[in-house]
Amino acid sequence: MTALLRSFTDALWRWRVGVLVLALLAGFAAFGLNVYRERAVQPLILRAMDLAPRLTTHLWLAQAQLHATALETRAGGPPAILRQRYEAFVTTIQSLQSGEGRALLSDLPRFGATLDRLLAFQAHVDDRIGPSVDMPAAIATDMPPAAVEEMLNLLPQLREPLSELAASAAAAQRLEIVRLTRVVRIADRLQLVATGLALALVLLLAAAMAAHRRQALLPQAIPSPASVPSAPSARIGPAMLAAMARDVAAPLHRIAGTFGLILEQPGLESSHLRALRAARDAADDMLATTEVVLDAAALADGRAAPAEVPFAAEDALARAIRGLEGRIAEMGGRVMLSRDPSVPANWVGDGARLATLVRMLVLRCLPLRPGGALLLRVTQEAGGLGIEVGDPAAATMAVEAFEPVDLREVWPGEDLAEGLAAAAAYTEALGGRMLRLRAGGGRSETIRCFLPFLPAAAEATERAARAAIVSNPLHVLAVDDVPTNRRLIAAMLERHGHSCDVAADAREALRMIRATSYDAVLMDIQMPAIDGLEATRMIRALPPPAGQVPVIAVTAHVLPEQRAAFLAAGMAAVIEKPVATSELLAALARALPGRRGPLAPRDDEKEPVIDQQTLALVRSTLAPADFGRLVERQIGAGAAAMARAESAAAQGDMVAFEEALRDLAGAYEGLGANRVAATAAAVIERRADLDALRRTVGEAAAQLRRRRAEAPVR
Repeated sequence: MTALLRSFTDALWRWRVGVLVLALLAGFAAFGLNVYRERAVQPLILRAMDLAPRLTTHLWLAQAQLHATALETRAGGPPAILRQRYEAFVTTIQSLQSGEGRALLSDLPRFGATLDRLLAFQAHVDDRIGPSVDMPAAIATDMPPAAVEEMLNLLPQLREPLSELAASAAAAQRLEIVRLTRVVRIADRLQLVATGLALALVLLLAAAMAAHRRQALLPQAIPSPASVPSAPSARIGPAMLAAMARDVAAPLHRIAGTFGLILEQPGLESSHLRALRAARDAADDMLATTEVVLDAAALADGRAAPAEVPFAAEDALARAIRGLEGRIAEMGGRVMLSRDPSVPANWVGDGARLATLVRMLVLRCLPLRPGGALLLRVTQEAGGLGIEVGDPAAATMAVEAFEPVDLREVWPGEDLAEGLAAAAAYTEALGGRMLRLRAGGGRSETIRCFLPFLPAAAEATERAARAAIVSNPLHVLAVDDVPTNRRLIAAMLERHGHSCDVAADAREALRMIRATSYDAVLMDIQMPAIDGLEATRMIRALPPPAGQVPVIAVTAHVLPEQRAAFLAAGMAAVIEKPVATSELLAALARALPGRRGPLAPRDDEKEPVIDQQTLALVRSTLAPADFGRLVERQIGAGAAAMARAESAAAQGDMVAFEEALRDLAGAYEGLGANRVAATAAAVIERRADLDALRRTVGEAAAQLRRRRAEAPVR
């Protein structure tokens, strides 16, 4: 136990700078959370003092008092009291019409209808009162019997609307107080965690310092070589680095998830949203760093090896900055991709790990100066592929102006890597080396990496180019009365090299089929006037070749008897809504057995995680709340499908396994998450594994939740 404690304190002392930085970060986080909590308390106090419940309750009680006074007046009571209470009631109604009253109550349900009924009540009673309504209050003390009877007739009809208005105002106040209280409690808990972490790190560092000093004050005896037992090397190896990265990743996951929960709370101010998004992005960046450290440790320990497959260098660079465009634009900067014409476009090596490395370097070079540019340049060096990330002005600098980033001199001594330790270790694990040009002389920092990748052979490049060409593209007609459905199907097909015309109803579809030759028709079933079944029968009545075109049903009605009716009407296949690209291409392949070549899905690595055009089409047709519910419903359906797939894989049931993967693809495809569908297809075809699919699903779910929190695009 003593030896373990001594080893622990020695490790803390060796890593004292990193521990101190973590303690400072935790302290800053606690301070920021305290400021955020204080700002959240202010609207909570104001909401507790909200005038809306008091105003509506006062109006409801005034109606009850007016009704009771009217009954007393009809029984012989003095009309002056009724007149006074009526004037007070009218004054309250007029306060609802003012700007302040409307601002307090306009968001309540049925406020407008209730106000209209109150104004109608006032108009009816004023008509019965007659000219005395314009007299001073001291003179107009009488109340005509007709006015009293009108009040007794109309006031009971106002009781329920005013009661509902008061209840709605009180409920809205309670809900807002509960929401704000939840935000304050979350901030309190996070602040407590950050403060405790900072104190724990400081205490550990103090204990390590005390142990180091005690060891320095002990007399140093010189033992004989024979008396010194052999001990393992004190150098921290890849296994220790991997264990430390996993230990750091666990709390980072909790921090990022907690910030995500806070961001989902409605009513946050824009300044708070920006600060929370920045904190969440920092946690995500740190998580990415831990993943790189884990991978670098596996490469250095021989548990993994770099891939040697052809890839396009510019595609790897584009993949590296995918998802960072918004952050770069907020800084007022831009990214420039560059490749000299003499540099080969295709290389053989680990393109996926290259993209990860370049992404880390891009994050290292942020933030940019407003209006600044970040250069990503591909070069060819004697040792292989060169990548440059940084200031465009440094592109002409000679290699001699750069200094090496040597991890062996980071400890002991000064931190010469300055935030590049993980990227440099990753570069070294890939067999390369890293150089840097420090900022100065009007230049920002620039980093160059050299990796032992080889240019792809000319014949291999030509074969890849031929394979990428979509031969014999299809010409398809999509028939649907909903514009968004038509555009989604057209976008799915056009992404895979096919062309798609659209028709809004059966009559337009028949006219287009007579005039144009189509390879297939995608037919919606439920349409006004002429439904899909009748339209298919009318197509089959046309002379060849128009009457022989394959018709595929696209519908949400997929019961066995319904499928039988579709096939009996002359349809070739049935696709269930919401439509997934994989199912759409498979149905076309079944309907056109001689045209399977162009129907293969694209490479999953080249598909975007989220197709913004498709997501914008879906979002434009829904209210923000409905869009949020749709995103969560589809993510939940995807999680359930993934669980079924994992269970089926464990049991060896490949039929259920593939069916679950197709359900997973369909859940995400409708929201534009094309890479999930492509990766699921790759798993079915044994070109990818479930771990790759899990990563893709996690990334797609995270991006969908981020897009859900953004302002809707109309």
